[in-house]
Amino acid sequence: MKNRYVWIVVALLAGCLASCNNIEPEPAANANRKKVYNLRYTNEGRTVFLTWDMDVDTTMCGIQIARNGENPVDVDSLITSYTVRHVTPNQDVLYTVKIRYNDSIVSEGTSVRVHINYDQQVYAGYLMSVGSIAELPDDDERAAAEWFDRAFVQQNRGRFIPIWELANVNLDEVACLWVHIDRQGMPMGWQNLPGGFGDPAFVANLKAYVEEGGNLYLSTHATQLLTAIGRITEAQRPNEVSTGQGGYGADVWTMNAYLGAGSETSYDRRGYSFFDGMKLDYYNDYEYTSFPMLGPGIREDHNCIWNLSDIKFTSGSDKIRGWELATKSTALATWGQNTELNYIGLVDFAISGTYRGRIVAMGLGCYEWAQQDGNIYQYQIERLTENIIESLRK
Repeated sequence: MKNRYVWIVVALLAGCLASCNNIEPEPAANANRKKVYNLRYTNEGRTVFLTWDMDVDTTMCGIQIARNGENPVDVDSLITSYTVRHVTPNQDVLYTVKIRYNDSIVSEGTSVRVHINYDQQVYAGYLMSVGSIAELPDDDERAAAEWFDRAFVQQNRGRFIPIWELANVNLDEVACLWVHIDRQGMPMGWQNLPGGFGDPAFVANLKAYVEEGGNLYLSTHATQLLTAIGRITEAQRPNEVSTGQGGYGADVWTMNAYLGAGSETSYDRRGYSFFDGMKLDYYNDYEYTSFPMLGPGIREDHNCIWNLSDIKFTSGSDKIRGWELATKSTALATWGQNTELNYIGLVDFAISGTYRGRIVAMGLGCYEWAQQDGNIYQYQIERLTENIIESLRK
């Protein structure tokens, strides 16, 4: 794997090496606490070296670093420098550094605006297990790859990447990878993924890619790769997996991003950026709006999602909150008819620990690329996919 990054940790107090005791993932800032100062940066290409100064005391336990105020990275030691690889080029990016305290409070942030001039294109990659689109054995996989070819490769913002070349991918050129696997009759478990996607060597390369800062979009049965690379535990794996033939239905299959709709506790994610430009309306007598994804016709119903009722959590007032705290993610959507806080199928996993890249997982069965009779809502699937990939490519 090219361009493996390192981040530099300098422990300034021996007593500060212990982990901070975080009660909430986003503790409140306190203006009376000390904060870092003299934050500056240098760069070599798209690699940025952040450095700062701070006056250390024994109440401090770590540092928090955020990009554009999102996806903060928590470091459990008092570092004074941090290396960021593959920074978004040719636009302003704001990095903010805060001090974390033993009582789970964070200081106010000190920020620096970074602008990297870079004249090379940054691509999205589509991982291929075969030599051409025509060789893909499933119609849904062929349809997805054909759309990627039209929307990204032919527009000079995407590349097809054979899985045997993954170890040689340069993240300065390929910022994200899409893995789409949709197979009928396949047994549950990432080890059973076809075409080499379940091979230990491929899994090791994929994990290294994310740890370097590469972003992933995993769709349909590929969501199981989250477990393979260790981003979630075996107990947190997708546990509702279906690969059957499906059948005919006269209703509209929709995606519900209003989790817990109508309940006292709910999470309204309908305004999330992934849904920009998508049709949102009332369907199937639901009392809330949802996103139409598949029209009437023959549908495969290939799920690879999470039933949170079967997953144990140590924190959180409900299953959604427990999941997000446990996995450092944002649960975005479930099946259209589901109004309970128990099933999720679209999740945005933030940077976490050694995993320096984001991962988006889409496992809902309404994400079907080649409905047999044609899909009147095909544009919804395409718009959602483009929104996700573009978010990860930048």
